[in-house]
Amino acid sequence: MCRSRTEVRPSKEESARLLMLETRIAPEEVGPLLASLRRAEPRMLFQVFASRRTPNPSAVKMVAAQTLAASDSGATLAKKPELDLLLRLAGTRQIEDAIERCGYKSGKGRLFLVVASDDDLASPHLDALEPKRFRRVEERTLSRSDLEFVERAALLSAEA
Repeated sequence: MCRSRTEVRPSKEESARLLMLETRIAPEEVGPLLASLRRAEPRMLFQVFASRRTPNPSAVKMVAAQTLAASDSGATLAKKPELDLLLRLAGTRQIEDAIERCGYKSGKGRLFLVVASDDDLASPHLDALEPKRFRRVEERTLSRSDLEFVERAALLSAEA
């Protein structure tokens, strides 16, 4: 009897790469920065969002992996993966609500730059970001509230 070999692939959460930086840039600088990074590195996903507290990059990585997987399968919540990520971070399917809750112009806290990819994050454009204006946020162990945040983001795909 012949057995078929099943290839075991890592999950998106395991294969996704994420860099989260707290930014010290003015909201009016965000648009040009994102446009420049997206042009220079089209294989990477870039988004800036606002938050009153520092989110756990481990949880944000899991949410970004949801966006990357949805993008691969053509099932994003919005036309652009960047907007899908913002919707998931805000926990809503409504673009207007997402922008109000955590858009970088909302004025609702500090700004964070998220860079996600299925590939390596090595980039001279990321290396060129000024250390005084961009500080890496280190991953932490996931808490119960982090897992609830990830679950809320995942459930958005299941809503009709």
